[in-house]
Amino acid sequence: MKEHQESAVDKLWRIFSSMKLGLVLLGVIAFFAGVGTLFPQADVDPDKARAVGEIWQELGFTHLYSTYWFRLLLGVLCINLIICSIQRFQGIYNRTFKLHPPENRTNIPKKVQETWKGERESLRSSVQKVLQSRGFKVVFEEKDKQWSFIAIKRRWGNWGSFITHLSFVVLVIGAVIGSSMGFKGYLMAGTGTTVPIHSIQVSRGTVKETFDVLINSAEDRFLANGQRDNWYTDLSILENGKVMARHTISVNHPFTYQGVTFYQSSFINGVHLTADVKGQKVPVILEDRGGNYFQAPGTDLYLVASAITSDPQKPSMLFEVFKGMSEDAVQSGQLDFGQTIDIQGAYKLTLDGNSGFTGLQVKQDPGVMVIWLGCALLLLGLILSFYWRPILVSGIFQAELGDQGEITMGVSSGKVAGGVKEVFERLVREIQTK
Repeated sequence: MKEHQESAVDKLWRIFSSMKLGLVLLGVIAFFAGVGTLFPQADVDPDKARAVGEIWQELGFTHLYSTYWFRLLLGVLCINLIICSIQRFQGIYNRTFKLHPPENRTNIPKKVQETWKGERESLRSSVQKVLQSRGFKVVFEEKDKQWSFIAIKRRWGNWGSFITHLSFVVLVIGAVIGSSMGFKGYLMAGTGTTVPIHSIQVSRGTVKETFDVLINSAEDRFLANGQRDNWYTDLSILENGKVMARHTISVNHPFTYQGVTFYQSSFINGVHLTADVKGQKVPVILEDRGGNYFQAPGTDLYLVASAITSDPQKPSMLFEVFKGMSEDAVQSGQLDFGQTIDIQGAYKLTLDGNSGFTGLQVKQDPGVMVIWLGCALLLLGLILSFYWRPILVSGIFQAELGDQGEITMGVSSGKVAGGVKEVFERLVREIQTK
């Protein structure tokens, strides 16, 4: 007689349903996630990520969580969890909804068990009343003069581990959706600047939106006692030059438009100036500490603000002017509010006042709702697993002489019998005294 040969599908099913495979995958993913904390990630700190050796960048260690091989590991883990859950589903369903009373004493849990004698009908009535009064769902079965029962309380606790496993699948799906369909970027812009959303510095994903962002104002506000209040950015969303939305954001108070969320991330002091170039007034906004520069039209002169005072009553700046690629300044000095100076005979410059530069983190994550669903499922699964453990009591009465006989009761205690044993002993005492 030929032995049954295992098909390829059966082999794959057996491999992916293995708990050992799941543990190995969790270990491998945890290892690489740990590596990801050691290497600077491009979507968090792009400058440090670029400083890492090229071989590590090529292997994806600076953008680890978006690499194909890391996503493949997560995908295989998901398949493993799904198949394991499918295999366990029927058993959990039966333990919850299809309870079968024991057929003989050998089916009664032995770890926590009690046996005593009594009258057939009175014992049956006591068992039913006590268990039902304590919130148990009771199922009886009678054969001749023998009867048996099974009762369960907190039956939904059976689904705790199942829901917990399912939550990990949902979380991975949400993360993959967010990383593959969304984007994460950063913009630094001064007051009065309009920035096309597709031109921002993107560290992950692709920007498909076409609206513009107008920075109406950017402020670093202080309280009366001198302590910092918060950074504030008043921005408008423009579509075809029309204002579609306007909102003031601050740290921990973001703004979302069409699924794109703007977070207040940083702030840099700046100044607003006017350059008079041959009679033409040119608005200029400079960042503190040389964050940007102004090149007057038709010249090779580069103006930077080396230091700016943030006092709104007495704004001033220290400036430097460089010619061409020279590292030595050809002109430097201090410019106060309302003061006008000549820059190398090429143009005149007037300080109009302070102006802030706001740093905004821009993010679109279509998987965020899936992530929240996964978190909710994880919380529910953990609550059911640890705080809503089911209590399963079963027993059988066997007649010995007339209506007299012996009842054997037991409770499924799992690995921890302490609390369950106390509940069971109280039930037994109540049944015996009824």
